[in-house]
Amino acid sequence: MKKQIKSMLGRMAGLSGLYARHFRSRMTIVTFHRVNDWMQADGLTLGAAKFEAFCHFFRDHFRVVPLAELVEGCRAGRDMGGTLAITFDDGYADNFEVAAPILYKLGLHATFFVVTGYMQTNVIAPWDPAPPARPRPWMSWDQVRALAAQGFEIGSHTHNHINLGSADAASIRTDLAASKAKLLAELGKHPRLFAYPFGGRRNISEESRQIVREAGFECCVSCFGGTNPVTADPFALKRIGIAEWFESPDQFGFELLREKT
Repeated sequence: MKKQIKSMLGRMAGLSGLYARHFRSRMTIVTFHRVNDWMQADGLTLGAAKFEAFCHFFRDHFRVVPLAELVEGCRAGRDMGGTLAITFDDGYADNFEVAAPILYKLGLHATFFVVTGYMQTNVIAPWDPAPPARPRPWMSWDQVRALAAQGFEIGSHTHNHINLGSADAASIRTDLAASKAKLLAELGKHPRLFAYPFGGRRNISEESRQIVREAGFECCVSCFGGTNPVTADPFALKRIGIAEWFESPDQFGFELLREKT
């Protein structure tokens, strides 16, 4: 089914009140990577206006909560149906420059999962083969601290964006320790939330999930799509990546309606 048709059907569903009834039966987490208007839209990038449109959709059809609140609800066994948490992965500079002001204007919470070894560097990530569009693609630590001061949560996305599905246990423990130590040194508190890199089912193993738990984190979120039941294991939370695949928020809503709970 074409995206335009899905968007139209999604718009009709929203007007009918179907969203409110259906979304109450699930717990949703979304993730973004880059939000800017100087790069072409791709699997990691969308423009500012489109991002803001999604934010309005989230605010209109969900109870948007901090991821930490959602995780605490899961740990306590509370029904978190109808909630949505907004997250970001990697720590791109445009998260601070473009996305955060939109979130702040709309009064929306978000969690920023940063790759601590990339912050305040000119590193070109292995998934970005071309030179970055900006001289420094990553946030500075001053910017990360500013996000925290504005009330946004900062989580760990490892220190070097390692693949937890293939790395050995010693390497995982070393990387997580480095990430935690850096976040503690820069922000003055231990990180509570963790998002594993690459996000696919094959990028995390049960052994690595246990290592994340032993490291003191309170959750482990993926990024291979799907919503969560109203109560869920905080170390097996699904997230939906938002980028060019979704033409509009209405298409996103329609896709959620089609997903089996």
